[in-house]
Amino acid sequence: MRADDLQQNITVYGSLFPEPVQVIVVIPPGNSIKLIGKGLRSKTVYEPILTAEQIDQLQASPAQEPFDGDARKFRLGVEAMRLGLAYEYDPYFSLSIARLDPWCWPFRRDQERSP
Repeated sequence: MRADDLQQNITVYGSLFPEPVQVIVVIPPGNSIKLIGKGLRSKTVYEPILTAEQIDQLQASPAQEPFDGDARKFRLGVEAMRLGLAYEYDPYFSLSIARLDPWCWPFRRDQERSP
């Protein structure tokens, strides 16, 4: 990574930081660069002064995430979340979308027993 690649709102990670860090401000004081960033997990603010060698060790995520994932897996995950939320509010939700009449078998059984 080059010093020119450090921009606001990108996420950097590497051995210099214990977690991924979102860049807030980049200040160039002389030959080095002061990076002010916020940790994504702990929300801790990091303010290291980095040399060119340290910047080379950093890796950055793209500014805009690529949407090239598997659409089938995404749809399966969204459907699983939808069914999970529906079950929280209506435990019999799976019966209502199964396109089966859940009460038909007791009536058939009673009709077979009656003379």
